[in-house]
Formats: sequence, C-alpha cells, structure tokens
Amino acid sequence: MSIIAPLLSFVERELNRLVGESTAAADLLARLNGTSFAVHVEGVGVTAVLHAKGERVRVDTRGEGATATLRATPFDIMKLMRSEGVSAVKRTHASLSGDLQVAERYSQLLKLARPDIEDELARWIGDVPAHALGEAARGAGAWIARAAGALRMNTSEYLQEESRALPARLEAEAFFADVERLRDDVERAAARLDRLTRK
Repeated sequence: MSIIAPLLSFVERELNRLVGESTAAADLLARLNGTSFAVHVEGVGVTAVLHAKGERVRVDTRGEGATATLRATPFDIMKLMRSEGVSAVKRTHASLSGDLQVAERYSQLLKLARPDIEDELARWIGDVPAHALGEAARGAGAWIARAAGALRMNTSEYLQEESRALPARLEAEAFFADVERLRDDVERAAARLDRLTRK
C-alpha cells in the first residue's frame, strides 16, 4: 500500500491542474461541491475516492459514506473510461450504487479533465518529438484494432464453417425461431387443455 499514497497524491495534483485549465470542468466541479465518488478496484483491493471540495478535488482512500460508488475490475474500468457515460456499466460486470446523477457528473468531469497525451509529452520532450510519438501510437493503435478485427472474423469463420463447433448465424436464427414457435405451440396446447379440463 506504500505506493498508493504517492500515486493518489500525483493523481490529485494532475486532476486539479487539468480541471483548472477547463472552464467546463471547473463549472461542473462547482456543481459537485460536497459530494464524493468512490471507485473500488476489484481483485486489486484498491479504493480511490474523489471528493469535490470547493474549487479543488481531493483524492484519498476513505470510501465510507461516498455519494456514489463504482465497483469494477481493472478491465471494466478501462472499458468505462472509453465509454460515453455511466450507462455503459450495464455492458460490464461493474456495479454502481448511490446517486447515479452524481456518478454521471463525475464521469463527465473525468472526461473533461482527461489529459491530451501528446500535449503532456510536449511539455517534457518538445512539440516535434511528441507529435511523432503521437502519430506512431495512433498508427499502432489502428493496426492493433485492424488485427483484432481480422482475428475475430477469422476465428468466427473457422468455428462456424470449418470446425463446425458453432452454428452459422442463419442456422442459429432458424433454431431460435423454431424454439419460439415450439414455445407458442406449447402455450396454446396448455391453454386448450386447461379449457377442456374445466368443461
């Protein structure tokens, strides 16, 4: 736990700097004054709590009585960071409790205060090298996305067409349609039998 305190201190300092650079983030922070948002990272045993205190955000590990609480694995947290809002929690194994409107506002605050990696790098190594690194990272990200898409398509095609471990999409749709028809037939037969037994 010794590394957690300096890490949270760094996060607090950077978050306040970035909020200070964004009028929209500062306005949102003012509306959040007096509230808190706890994030419990499942499987790691780490809790980080954001407290809106006037014009600043305080970050610590005391999550008792938080206005809203998110419990999620590191993987789900990464997915949520790329999403548009807390409604994406439904598509993960994460859970959200407390005041959902406050949770949504903290989500917006973190998006408004998200650092631009290229700008942050430029502060340390200069504009030209930072831009070159940014271009390289974007190219690598695009390549990884294309490779993942191709792998997903090839795996799906292999499992459906060659190994026949999974049914093709049309076969699955036909099967589900048959199941629905069978369910309807059973319900009709049960209703008819019920009417006959009452006569």
